[in-house]
Amino acid sequence: MQRTLVFLALLSGAAVSLPAAVSAAPANELAQAQSHQQKRIQALSRRDRQGAYEALVATGDARPPAPLRDATGHVIGLSVEQRQAATREAAIDLAALGFTAADVSAYRKRDVDLFELVRKFFSGTASPGEQMAMADTVVIATAGPAVQGRTRLDGFLSAIPLTVVDSLKGSRAPGDTVYLARKSGLMPDGLLMEVSSEVALVPGKRYLLALSKNLYEQWTAEARKQPEAAFSALPFLIYEVSDGGALLAGPQPARSGANPKDIKTAERQLRTFSLHQH
Repeated sequence: MQRTLVFLALLSGAAVSLPAAVSAAPANELAQAQSHQQKRIQALSRRDRQGAYEALVATGDARPPAPLRDATGHVIGLSVEQRQAATREAAIDLAALGFTAADVSAYRKRDVDLFELVRKFFSGTASPGEQMAMADTVVIATAGPAVQGRTRLDGFLSAIPLTVVDSLKGSRAPGDTVYLARKSGLMPDGLLMEVSSEVALVPGKRYLLALSKNLYEQWTAEARKQPEAAFSALPFLIYEVSDGGALLAGPQPARSGANPKDIKTAERQLRTFSLHQH
């Protein structure tokens, strides 16, 4: 769950750093990182994605070594073991987000290294276009009131339903419902849990959302929970859409790079980095 916790920190705007596996860590920290990686790999296996992970590791090991950088851009000096752990960490992240070795090859033909891109994403230095590339679903949708107060299989307490108006990337179509899974909500004892990093969407308003169903499924697998039957996802980016198509600041803009000013700008950024958009 460490990577998921880093993701929550990313949502909250808190400072994050590269995982312990890619820092100049002592041997015991490296061992802890490897143990954590094994737990995440087991979650991938429960999702039938271990084969994708193993192919990604082989692809990462075969590529020319590139310097690893921290969130400030400084090159990190790594031992062989730390570099291998860093490759495994990036491969886990890519497999968790639904990518394959074939995707890595396809992106490289466009001079984009997915291993570097996923590191930028989880260190909070990815641009909006790069964040949309990491997402498996990008839609314009209308929010409904949060659904809560029922027993869920996935460990979340509530969800915001969104009715898709237009789909820019992924399998959703206009009229479909996408559920934004939330840790906030009513607990079994009736008390309300509020997670400050989570955004509250206004029912009836339209939003552009970059979402990941894959990250949601990885979260549930690492927590040994079951995903809900309905299409549920976690957010990377959320912008309110004005009547004229302009994107208003927030409620969850990018932490790095210029935010797109309107839907057409977002579509251009998506085309720059993504192979699978509509």
